[in-house]
Amino acid sequence: MQRELVCQVYEYKKHSFNHSYNHSFNVKRHIWLAIIASALGFFVDLYDIIILSIVRSKSLLEVGVPESELLTKGVTLINIQMVGMLIGGFIWGIIGDKMGRLSVLFGSIVLYSSATFANAYAPNFEIYLLLRFLAGVGLAGELGAAITLVTEQMPQKYRGIGPALIGGCGMLGAIFGAYIGGKYSWQFTYQLGGGLGFVLLLLRLGVLESGLFNNMKEKTSSKGDLRLLFKNRDYIKKYISICVLGFPVWFVNGVVMTFTPEIGKAWGMNPIPSVSAVFTYYFIGLTFGDLTGGFVSQYLKSRKKAIRLYLSLYAVGAVVFFTVANQSLTLYYGLLLFLGFCVGYSIVLLTLAAEQYGTNIRATVTTSSLNILRATVIPQTLLFGMLVPSLGEPKAAMVVGVLAILVAFWGLSNLEETFDKDLNYTE
Repeated sequence: MQRELVCQVYEYKKHSFNHSYNHSFNVKRHIWLAIIASALGFFVDLYDIIILSIVRSKSLLEVGVPESELLTKGVTLINIQMVGMLIGGFIWGIIGDKMGRLSVLFGSIVLYSSATFANAYAPNFEIYLLLRFLAGVGLAGELGAAITLVTEQMPQKYRGIGPALIGGCGMLGAIFGAYIGGKYSWQFTYQLGGGLGFVLLLLRLGVLESGLFNNMKEKTSSKGDLRLLFKNRDYIKKYISICVLGFPVWFVNGVVMTFTPEIGKAWGMNPIPSVSAVFTYYFIGLTFGDLTGGFVSQYLKSRKKAIRLYLSLYAVGAVVFFTVANQSLTLYYGLLLFLGFCVGYSIVLLTLAAEQYGTNIRATVTTSSLNILRATVIPQTLLFGMLVPSLGEPKAAMVVGVLAILVAFWGLSNLEETFDKDLNYTE
């Protein structure tokens, strides 16, 4: 009888160990699948965002736009895509909080992949415009929902690592889009973007919904309610602070990179820096910045310290850029690569944003603030344009850059540290 009892105890322990091991393995597996699917999704997302700038001229010419209208029509296309992203940021954020994070990851990719693929067959400018608006709405949901899902699934002490891997992989999509758009026809560039999205859709079939969302959805009816963001002065200030932290990121992208030919010419550089080269160096730097930013925040055990470190390096880099970048192409490209690395804090910022709010409003905050971050390019380019007549391109850019850095540090000072925060709560 004693022998039978020993055997029963052994079998029980063996079963318990196997159950525990398999459960642990399954948890790890579904988290890694979410990270991989989200990283590849951001890759396709950035590819689709970037290719409009790359194939703008040759595609517009082929849909019947006169060469004299390429600039104005191109700006209209870019702006309508941004409008779509601003609207989509709130739409997908609310859907993510009401229906789940996965509903956004599936719905957004279907919309922007379909619109991007259809772009290859646009017969005229009007249809082209409509499709870029729809693509913008779809593109708005991808990264915010991915960061929310992975942040909620990762163990608390490793939360910063998942978003870092997503950001690092995603930035490669921009570089890939620039390569494909420059080497192949604009039709194939759009077809490939749409096709990649539908292939990725199959991978997402195995991704699991956030456990925090599943626990919350039956406990409260107040999900994705925008009034929660603006219920008092402190909440309004917190949301604005998240958004203004994106100013330095989009200063480099929207002012320095976009107006590189004008800045280089005003500095008397010969040859003038190439926009495509500037683009490549910047996104290489940003890839490594995103990858390291999350790991640095883990090492420091602080989101705010990591952002402050990268933002301080950015401020130093900006001063050096406006002091010596005009001396050679090597310095110009090298400093833009460094600035790209420094704005890698943006992925830590999105993690910080997701951790600032409760589960019932988290997707709305992360997704909408991301697209408002992108829209900060609008006031910065407008201010740059207003200052150019009196200051010239380099000094006008420098003034805008200084203001961007100051407002970002102000925004950071208003946010709470969230590294050790338990995210299992509602507003």
